[in-house]
Amino acid sequence: MTDHPERRVPTLMDVADRAGVSAQTVSRVVNGQGPVAARTRARVMDAIGELNYVPNRLARGLARQRSLSIGFATNDISLHAPSQLASAIEGAARQAGYSLIVSIVAGYGLAPVTHALRALRERQVDGALINASLSPGDAHEITARFPDLPCVFMDVPPSAGVPGALLDQALGARLGADHLLNLGHTRIACIDAPQGAVAEQARLRGWEDTLAARGLSLVARAAGDWSPASGYAATQTLLAGGVPFTGLLVANDQMAVGALRALWERGVNVPADVSVVGYDDTAESAMLIPPLTTVRQDFPLLGRRAFAHLYALLRGETHPPTLSTPHLVVRASTAPPPGPERQDVQAALRTLMGALTRS
Repeated sequence: MTDHPERRVPTLMDVADRAGVSAQTVSRVVNGQGPVAARTRARVMDAIGELNYVPNRLARGLARQRSLSIGFATNDISLHAPSQLASAIEGAARQAGYSLIVSIVAGYGLAPVTHALRALRERQVDGALINASLSPGDAHEITARFPDLPCVFMDVPPSAGVPGALLDQALGARLGADHLLNLGHTRIACIDAPQGAVAEQARLRGWEDTLAARGLSLVARAAGDWSPASGYAATQTLLAGGVPFTGLLVANDQMAVGALRALWERGVNVPADVSVVGYDDTAESAMLIPPLTTVRQDFPLLGRRAFAHLYALLRGETHPPTLSTPHLVVRASTAPPPGPERQDVQAALRTLMGALTRS
């Protein structure tokens, strides 16, 4: 049996020799600091891959008294927004020489966010991004509880007065409501966010304010928990309530998926009988039957902006909060409201379905 000598661990100098550059250039590429030409960066990255070079981040962090890692405290990572944000943040952090550690916020309010941040602090992160719905008061309490942890908030009201990279949720709500109103809808219902989602309540307020400006109000409302199943259940509740509506505003696309299923099961045609507007513009929204009209939020951009804010804080800089602007994506799930004849047919169908349900 032949003994195999242990393979030597490649060093930064080995990468420099393979790429034909200086050690300082390799260091700039690895650390994400300093200008490096794109072609040179590509040569260095190829050499890193060929040699399977792994930078010693722990040693670098100790030298700088930093861990070179950041935390991301977020709600359910299986949902569209958190997963998109995590991907964008991880990419931006990696380019800057940082690793990302995720901590799930199990619920709404101050206590679960505190628990998630404490877990990240135990991992010695240099700073944290917080994608959890908080009131302004709770956000300030977080900064008081973790005074030595630079934090950027991603899901608080714009008026919170804390470092933030935020979405203009009120504007997004107005875009969706205005779209239905401009099509001629006057009987509009909604499926809104969970009660604990403080920042997302701006969507409900935006819908209400937009309708009020035209002398209208929501004819019915139900709440979900962001999942398709909750959108399905909420739509069943709206239909069972017996209050007719021709437009439905939904606080996210995943709940809109459930809403479309519930309407289809009851024989309600979208958009001939009811127009549906979602929120977020997930990748699947354009593939639904019918394709979903929705309010698009650019989560990759938000993730990159959030990291840029945190990176500035880590360098001792401060910047005012940024507000990302959503826009409306019009697809086939919205149309003008049905005429009187079709409304009569739907009223008869609702009466029949109600009778079948009671029997």
